[in-house]
Amino acid sequence: MKRSALTLAIGTLLAGSAYAQSSVTLYGIVDQSLRYTNNSNANNDSLYQLTNGAITNSRWGIKGSEALGNNLKAIFQLENGFDPDTGRANQGGRLFGRQAYVGLSGDFGTVKLGRQYTEGFTFFGDFDPLTIGNYTANAWPFFLTNFRNDNVVSYDGKFGGLNVGGSYGFGEKAGSFTSSQYYGFRAAYTVGPFGFGGVYQLTRDTAGNKQQMWGAAGKYSIGPAKIFLGYIGGLDRTGSVDASLNGDALAAGTANPVPTGNFAANPRKDITGYLGLTYQVTPALAMTGVFYGDHVQNTNGVSNNQGNRYTGVLLAEYSLSKRTQVYGTVDYNKLTGGTRTELPGKNNQTGVAAGIRHIF
Repeated sequence: MKRSALTLAIGTLLAGSAYAQSSVTLYGIVDQSLRYTNNSNANNDSLYQLTNGAITNSRWGIKGSEALGNNLKAIFQLENGFDPDTGRANQGGRLFGRQAYVGLSGDFGTVKLGRQYTEGFTFFGDFDPLTIGNYTANAWPFFLTNFRNDNVVSYDGKFGGLNVGGSYGFGEKAGSFTSSQYYGFRAAYTVGPFGFGGVYQLTRDTAGNKQQMWGAAGKYSIGPAKIFLGYIGGLDRTGSVDASLNGDALAAGTANPVPTGNFAANPRKDITGYLGLTYQVTPALAMTGVFYGDHVQNTNGVSNNQGNRYTGVLLAEYSLSKRTQVYGTVDYNKLTGGTRTELPGKNNQTGVAAGIRHIF
């Protein structure tokens, strides 16, 4: 009887201790912007809209951890993306379309299982002056990263100034090991004010066609300024990059579909470079400017269909508090040759937006 009571007391104590070392956090961002865009359709009409954030997409999530001893923790994260102007869920209406994983974290690094960001998105999120924008007009260079993937096992490790990561996504199609497969690797090193690194990833569609992406980037901090320089290369046999950039207005089945060729035989080739600067004018005010340029071959799967895309972005962000910022931004895109199908009307487009972001 005494032994049973002692066992119960110890069990209760251990359970209480475990709960005390667990944490669950509800968090999110609500970001809305008023945006004007010219040449927004085939008639070159202007568009005025209330839309999601210019740089950060609105989201809410739950994340947590439990201490297991010996510096080992169980972790999880569930994250939903949404449009505040309509309440609609993003990522095709998924409940947790941005991230959904469980894993273990310790001295060895972190292992996660579930829907996660790709290695390309994680890498360039740290090395892009805009931390990868949210409008197509300021985020198109990073469509090659595919942003996130399903059924992924990933590893992330930090060793002094070195950060490495690798992930593998199961295609989960019986009889085909490579169908819908994904894998990627990245490495970055920070020493003093310098940071630099590289990334490679490969994604296959349901037919097994490859989309490859690779890149390298660096950044340098000097006083209140930070300078960014990067390169992104891509080879896409799936047609997904062209389809994403052409958008709904020029998709197959619409009034003005884009003529396409053989993507497997004539893969789209991207050579993208960028240069940017962020300057902390005051503790509350940050200014960012960035230029992106891309040379494309075999646009829309057509052999020797070449073109260029150039984009300039200016962003000013002012912090009203630690959680609330207001901002204004201007972006300008110009396209030549085969890439002109990425805009519905003229070969140039200007966007102007102002917004407010609240973080909780």
